[in-house]
Amino acid sequence: MAETVEQYRNRILSYVKGQDPLKIQAATPLKLARLLKGVPKLKLRKRPEPAKWSIHEIVTHMADTEVAYGFRVRLMLGQPGAPLASFDQDQWVTALHYDKRDTAAALEQFVALRKATLNMLKAITAEQWKHFGQHAERGEESVERSVAMIAGHDINHLTQIERILKSAKAR
Repeated sequence: MAETVEQYRNRILSYVKGQDPLKIQAATPLKLARLLKGVPKLKLRKRPEPAKWSIHEIVTHMADTEVAYGFRVRLMLGQPGAPLASFDQDQWVTALHYDKRDTAAALEQFVALRKATLNMLKAITAEQWKHFGQHAERGEESVERSVAMIAGHDINHLTQIERILKSAKAR
């Protein structure tokens, strides 16, 4: 049974409870690069199960999500109350041709976009952390909440990659 929007939000936010979301986000690119280092291309692209994403698909998803996340935060800062579009992550795997994209290039994209977003966030005021948008699925979401959600998203996918690599070693 699929998670509800509320269950997803609560699970993702539980990963960052008591931690600094910006520190999590800042650490993610290096952690991701370390996990990928030396992993053969075939292993990166092998799905652990037919309905589960491969490591390559996860990394590419993280890169594409960083585009959406950065844009949403910029909308909230520049147009408080703006609508924030959602997207179907499984549709993006197909529609954005993850099968034809390069893992190393996706990692580079993720690293560059994350750096730009973190630099921007370091410059905003305390008041701007409370700016919000209207997320299509989750309703009102502040910059502060969005930052925590992405930090939890990072932890979720890093853990997923670790599980896949551990499972592959056990075989």
